[in-house]
Amino acid sequence: MIPQEVIERVRAETDIVGLIGSYIKLKRSGKSFVGLCPFHQEKTASFNVSPDRQAYYCFGCGTGGNVITFLMNYENLSFPEAVKQLGERLGIRIQYTAEDDPTKPLLDALELAHKIYKDALWSSEGLGAQRYLVSRGLKKETVRSFELGLVPRDTSLLLSRARETKLSTQILRDAGVLGSTSGRLYPFLAGRIVFPIRWPSGKLVGFSGRVWGDDPNPAKYVNTSETRLFKKSRLLYGLHKARPYLRREGALLVEGQTDVLRLAQEGFHNVVAPLGTAFTGGQAKVLSRYTDSVTLVFDGDEAGRKAAQRALGEVLAANLDVKLLLLPEGEDPDSFLASHSSDEFNSLLEQAQEPMPFLYNLLSPSTTRARKKAAEIMLSLINRVSDSLRRELYLDEAANLLRIDRRVLGDLLKPAKSGDRQKAVGVTGTGDPEERLLRMMIQKAEFVRLAAENLPLSLFPEGEKREFLEKLYGVAARKGQFSTGEILDLLSPEMQRRVSGWSFSDVNYSREEFARALAHYLYRRRRDVLCRELTQAERSGDAERARSILVQLNELDKESNKIYQEI
Repeated sequence: MIPQEVIERVRAETDIVGLIGSYIKLKRSGKSFVGLCPFHQEKTASFNVSPDRQAYYCFGCGTGGNVITFLMNYENLSFPEAVKQLGERLGIRIQYTAEDDPTKPLLDALELAHKIYKDALWSSEGLGAQRYLVSRGLKKETVRSFELGLVPRDTSLLLSRARETKLSTQILRDAGVLGSTSGRLYPFLAGRIVFPIRWPSGKLVGFSGRVWGDDPNPAKYVNTSETRLFKKSRLLYGLHKARPYLRREGALLVEGQTDVLRLAQEGFHNVVAPLGTAFTGGQAKVLSRYTDSVTLVFDGDEAGRKAAQRALGEVLAANLDVKLLLLPEGEDPDSFLASHSSDEFNSLLEQAQEPMPFLYNLLSPSTTRARKKAAEIMLSLINRVSDSLRRELYLDEAANLLRIDRRVLGDLLKPAKSGDRQKAVGVTGTGDPEERLLRMMIQKAEFVRLAAENLPLSLFPEGEKREFLEKLYGVAARKGQFSTGEILDLLSPEMQRRVSGWSFSDVNYSREEFARALAHYLYRRRRDVLCRELTQAERSGDAERARSILVQLNELDKESNKIYQEI
């Protein structure tokens, strides 16, 4: 296990502004720093980073945490991986085991399988697959660079290697490299050429397998089944390689893995693709973390046109700048580059169109009915844009292209969604009595010590808030002072979000205000307990017990101010 003192040292020595500022642009605002949130699309900065609290919070989407949770969420890392990466930045060497990270055995299984797949492709067993890849115009250097492999049809090598490394068959199944039917194990994706699928951080999480040669299987591509690591709707092929180029060059989104390889081979390094299925909103959101713009490059056939229109909606919803290019009918990037130069492909990219002109040319409305239908399609896509200025510009373009009065078209547009900041108010509102006390306590360690001396855990209702209070008591007992960032590691993701929001409250409480709030809470909770006991006594007919409780209630009412004075 990673010792707690090492975790605390890594967190304390990491400059949260420096770390987050290396991913997004931040500017000072009072004691904090603000920037555009990397976890949702916005045009007005609502993402706040506090060096004093060692925490961040977005008033738009409600996400929050410390340096460790930021790295976990941004890079898709586990807790120990994030601590290790932060440690490396500080020159602190950290090692962790499967006990620290339950995903480590799955990652080990995937890496083990991948090595076997790569070896198989470059062995005599893989000569046919090699020739097939060469026939597709792929150079060996490209195939090696993207680490393609071939899944053997025999499981014996995988199973023997797994035994050597103490990986069980269950782990191999959980990782998605083994399947089973009627109790018989078989290699998942057997006989297919596989493309390793990685998170943006480069971590291998699954495979996409492609048929080749004269394989009659109608399923051209098959992906690893959903696992703890592999979430198809949030993964993009080639993103880990394209990532360094995206901020500067924007992204090229194509339909297939071989398109990515062929374009990269020709010098286009900013290319990504969905995993053989329709482009999703989750993929658009992931892509928006690394670039502000994307060019959609789709085949010119009917399927490609429909796919481009669907993908356009997802990209617009992510508020990305977007252009679209339909290749000549019958062509995809792979086939086009087989008979044309990269300069000619560049020339095509220069012809990519903005969304409204693209849709107008795609739909070619020549009748009143067709223009009405085109207007409905354009409006449905504009409705997915949350940025008000971008909506207005698209609306202007649509009205001009369709020759419809702009006011008439605007009246049909749904109102923009209400501001995200209103949602944040609900997250950080005063809430129930327990929440109010906790919000006050995270401001000062002194308040936590006062509570620990006067408020038994048993008076807090069972659940996450009582667990949080217990952890606060523990931190205060160990340390004289602490920041919000130190507490967050101890909490569930939901409580991290809420506590981060509480910590960015502009209200500062005095010791007197906290003592009065604590006294009022103690009075109310003790009174609630006595009232419940009184009800039970009356129901059971215990008159003597009921009289005793009434006396205690009267005394409690008389001494309510004394509780405050004692604190």
